[in-house]
Amino acid sequence: MRLLGLLLPLTLVACSDATPAPAPDAAATDVSADVTPDVVTPDVAKPTVRDLPYAPPPGSAVAEPGVRREAFFVQTPAAPRNATTQAATPTEYDRVQVLRYRADTPAATPVRAVLVTVPGFLGGAGSFDPLARSLVRRSVAAGTPVEVWSIDRRSNLLEDLRGMHAAAAARDPEIAASYYLRQDVTLGGQRFEGYRGPTDPALSYMAEWGLATLVNDLRAVVARVPESRQHVVLVGHSLGASIVEAYAAWDFAGVPGHRSIAGLAMIDGVASGASVTEMQWRMGGGGGPIGLGNVGVDRLRMAGPWFTALPFIGVKALVVSEIVARRATLTPDAVVADPDRDALFRVLLSIPRVPPLSNAAAMGFAFDESSCPLGFARMSVGAPMGPITRAVNPFDAMEMLAVPGSATEMYRWTDASAVTPREFTPIVNAAAAWTATPSNFSEWYFPTRLGLDVSALGNLSLAMDSWQVREGIRAVHGRGVDVPVLGVATAFTARASAYDRVRDRVAAAVGVDLPAAGATRAMATAFRAIAVARMTHIDPLTAADDNAENPVPEAVLGFATGATRGTVTPP
Repeated sequence: MRLLGLLLPLTLVACSDATPAPAPDAAATDVSADVTPDVVTPDVAKPTVRDLPYAPPPGSAVAEPGVRREAFFVQTPAAPRNATTQAATPTEYDRVQVLRYRADTPAATPVRAVLVTVPGFLGGAGSFDPLARSLVRRSVAAGTPVEVWSIDRRSNLLEDLRGMHAAAAARDPEIAASYYLRQDVTLGGQRFEGYRGPTDPALSYMAEWGLATLVNDLRAVVARVPESRQHVVLVGHSLGASIVEAYAAWDFAGVPGHRSIAGLAMIDGVASGASVTEMQWRMGGGGGPIGLGNVGVDRLRMAGPWFTALPFIGVKALVVSEIVARRATLTPDAVVADPDRDALFRVLLSIPRVPPLSNAAAMGFAFDESSCPLGFARMSVGAPMGPITRAVNPFDAMEMLAVPGSATEMYRWTDASAVTPREFTPIVNAAAAWTATPSNFSEWYFPTRLGLDVSALGNLSLAMDSWQVREGIRAVHGRGVDVPVLGVATAFTARASAYDRVRDRVAAAVGVDLPAAGATRAMATAFRAIAVARMTHIDPLTAADDNAENPVPEAVLGFATGATRGTVTPP
């Protein structure tokens, strides 16, 4: 929880008891001079550049035998203009991409439920990939098929994913490395023009990409499902859990959001029930994303930062991570020399020199719970093969990480299923989430405004004359939310009782038009919370579904089929 306090005091899982920790000392992290900044200067001399052909990725492909993954776009309401600069969101960003997982049949077939998933902080639609495939596979086998629609926020549309798409098509991660890192490749004549800057005036429209914009985007997706009140289950992970609860409580011109859904599943996240003050929201000082506790909406609208990036490592770290994941998928045992990856590891692992790593070991050290310094990014993916020492977590001086103990020995990785006790997430699942083309695991440009708005949700039963409602945060129907609720807690949220606050602030019984009509919150058909103490924050999304200790796919699927009735054929 110390790391949670450092990174997202109010917005990651929105726990009101999070304690802010001091920012890490830049000198103590031994940040190497060869950690290049996010923003690439266009006029810097580049090496000889070769051009490769480029074609957009297919909109539909088999994700695994029996499961098809499709991408489609949903047009959404226009976001408001920046109230200070009057900058308007370009029309091409008034939409969201959805990854749709369904049975691999020639045409869409009737399903019991459509699970619409919302990712957490810095998360993209791909973060749900292993869980989504598991839910579809299991549901077809059980004779009650479901679909999973995983949402990219509109901010994901700002990413230049051409390099990742080309790497996926050619099954060659080094195309992505050449495009983003070495910049010695162009694709279809287009070069990578660098990462966007958090205070770039051209992005000032992002100041209005807050909670109101997101829930309206989400509503447009839900509306694509016929009879959504009987068939749509909203599923949120981490910050996404607060967002789906906010959607259920939202007032859409007099219509409560919960009237368009059948259930809420909240995975390792929950709104705190508290709120910053209007002054804190407007002027700063009330918490918020990494390092932005002093940024309020007034300053944000005027000068940014429009999006939130990780301290010291920035957007580039997400790109390097995806390239590492692509290598781990295709050639897990190969050893690749990568100075950009190693510069990042020197910061994250607090080591002066990075030894030779197999691609699986690189993925493992980056994300395993024993070595990943960022608690919200951890998975339990196995164990390293090679000597290990301990180093201080650069983001939490009270925590020690397991890091390579040799600068010269070559490290391999023992996968999650081969260690004792067995761990949850195989490397192949972790890598699949990071590389779920045409989306991915990460969100390069998380809107700062979204985190600020989540910190103002209060008990989700705001008065209509409250300052929040006046400012567009219309979470007023919390006490009327009448749908069944499922909560899943891991070691990150620590306990299933964290969801008691949800049970206590929603309607006392399930609505009369739902399958569990009249069930009280003391009944499992109306409210259920489970905890998996050994799971990390990401494991519920990426864990192997053949692990007997992984209850998540069965719990989520059982909840979804129990909360819905009949069938629907999605368009």
